[in-house]
Amino acid sequence: MRSLLTALPIISACGQDPVGLPTALLSTQTSGIQGFTFNDLYSNMMPSYEHWTNLGIKFDCLYTGFIGTMDTVEATMKIAKDLKEKGAIIAIDPACAEHGKLYAIFDEAYKAKIFELCKMADIVMPNFTEGKMLAGLDMELDPTPQNARMILNILRHNGFKKVLLSGIIDDDKQGTATLQNNKIAFQFNEHFDQYIHGAGDCLSSAFIGKLMSGCSFEDSAQKAVDFCHDLIKTSLKNKADLRYGMLIEKSLPMLTK
Repeated sequence: MRSLLTALPIISACGQDPVGLPTALLSTQTSGIQGFTFNDLYSNMMPSYEHWTNLGIKFDCLYTGFIGTMDTVEATMKIAKDLKEKGAIIAIDPACAEHGKLYAIFDEAYKAKIFELCKMADIVMPNFTEGKMLAGLDMELDPTPQNARMILNILRHNGFKKVLLSGIIDDDKQGTATLQNNKIAFQFNEHFDQYIHGAGDCLSSAFIGKLMSGCSFEDSAQKAVDFCHDLIKTSLKNKADLRYGMLIEKSLPMLTK
């Protein structure tokens, strides 16, 4: 639920009208916090989507982040198939791994299912670990521009046409690598040598919000990187407890311009 609560205001600030479909309700995020609760909302997904369909609501984009279970991924795939047939853009953030390994709550079967969903996407938005896994690379790699370029070339060869790959580090800079129209480009800002929980959700949400507002693919990525830079800087300055996410409300004005 934290991912959704992050995405909705960011996408709204970009001038879009987001509709949230929760897949799971957690008391907190799962990294570095013990005792969190997890409630599967699978039973509400298809009835909600069918209700919206009956109301004639049209969606221009399906954007997913953390999903949670095999059943909810299956439901997401059904919704993605229907929306893609209706002309919507399908944008998938795998949200399943970080720092070289899967999140503790996921297994290889879940990874395979979420990557099956990725193959349905028009745009995939993995972090470096997820991108490496999606490319089928079972080795340790540093998140350098050179390795990012290798991953993107493999993904392009495997049929992925539009990719936002995050977590790329180049000396004192950090940002993203994009693949679009067979072109690879990089978008950077200042590197913070610290783990920042929730940065990926903020990045993907700002990217999709700007893209759907008419910005180019590369410009949307750069604006998202700059937004995250401001978020992190502001959150660290205000000594926010980053286990609970960043102070997004203080940086939202950046996206309304």
